[in-house]
Amino acid sequence: MKIIKERERFGSHLGLERIQLVCSALSNPQDQLKFIHIAGTNGKGSVATLMAQVLEEAGFDVGLFTSPHLERYNERFRINGTPIDDLQLEELLYKTEDAIKKVEQDYPEYGAVTEFELGTALAFLYFAASEVDVVVLETGLGGRLDATSVVNPELTVITSIGHDHMDRLGTSLAQIAYEKAGIIKQGVPVVTGIQQPEAIRVLKEAAVQKNAPFYSLEQVQWKRLNWNIRGGHLSYPGYDFLEIRLLGAHQLDNAATALLALEVLQDKGWSISEQAIRSGLLKARWSGRMEVVSSEPLVILDGGHNQEGLMALADGLKHISSEIGSDRFTFIFGMLNSKDIRLVDILFPIAERFVFTKAESGRLLPMEPERLVRYGKSRGVTAVGYDSPLDAVQDALETAPICVCGSLYLVGTIKRYLRTLGVLSKED
Repeated sequence: MKIIKERERFGSHLGLERIQLVCSALSNPQDQLKFIHIAGTNGKGSVATLMAQVLEEAGFDVGLFTSPHLERYNERFRINGTPIDDLQLEELLYKTEDAIKKVEQDYPEYGAVTEFELGTALAFLYFAASEVDVVVLETGLGGRLDATSVVNPELTVITSIGHDHMDRLGTSLAQIAYEKAGIIKQGVPVVTGIQQPEAIRVLKEAAVQKNAPFYSLEQVQWKRLNWNIRGGHLSYPGYDFLEIRLLGAHQLDNAATALLALEVLQDKGWSISEQAIRSGLLKARWSGRMEVVSSEPLVILDGGHNQEGLMALADGLKHISSEIGSDRFTFIFGMLNSKDIRLVDILFPIAERFVFTKAESGRLLPMEPERLVRYGKSRGVTAVGYDSPLDAVQDALETAPICVCGSLYLVGTIKRYLRTLGVLSKED
């Protein structure tokens, strides 16, 4: 889509002036909507999906805005799980772009409107026109100056704090927590699944300043029960046994965070039954997050691209190794050039070999496969590299089990190729 490509070239720069002006030019569609606003280094998409599915099961018409997409831009805008259709998307793109051009002409001092700001304004338009009951809104980058922060939500959720986008958000967990805490609004309840004391302290201080009721998962007596390659189980006050299909111990944490957020909504008078919770947790799917897309050969896709994400992936793969009869994986791996190459070290102990390739994002430069190959070989691992992700897939398929990771952009590209090659399971 030409409009999106043109906006991508302006990169990503934080600030609320542009999005506020664009929304105003569109008659502030966000003011017609109820929001659940979700931020976090990792887990925000999973929590958003879990909550959206439960709310849909409870009878609400639910808008869901997430980013980035994996295969198609339409995926970012969903109502009751269904992405926006091409015709509506095109119509709203032109309407939003017209408003953007007027803003850029009248307020050149604020610079060009970004692709994410375009998508955020488009989401507000789409969900308002569709008259949804609630929008589950995922932040893009940070929180305080993220384009989504123009909303006044019913509930704020902050899932986790970790080491990502440190060039923009700060180098310490406390600094990053401060940026995430920026989505906390006056008097609006805030729920968090964060575990680090220094990060929790920052969030509590922000909540006190905004007179926002504060709910932390650390205060809840819930338990991880178990998980395997088919899903996981947890207990939560009032529920001895709950089941999810998302894989990994970290997804049980995300499910518990979603449950706490739903409990707060119930306390606010939202009608959410036990059946809706059980059914919603079980039905929720989140593509590209430790997602098994093929059993024969075994292929797992995971968007882990920072320290915490890759550590969770490595722990998860170790956990299922006995089930699949292998403790070594062929990794198709690519990362953005802005990332620390040493992140790949986390995967070395469980790697049979690496097939490195380019993680093309559209606007951000990929790390060259040759550099990754040199680095891997210098650490004693078997590695090859391909500029073409398709070539990487064809090579990797010779030595399953396979895990694709390092970048959500790469995961989306590889998933499209796997579909073309007929590797994906029918339900995918």
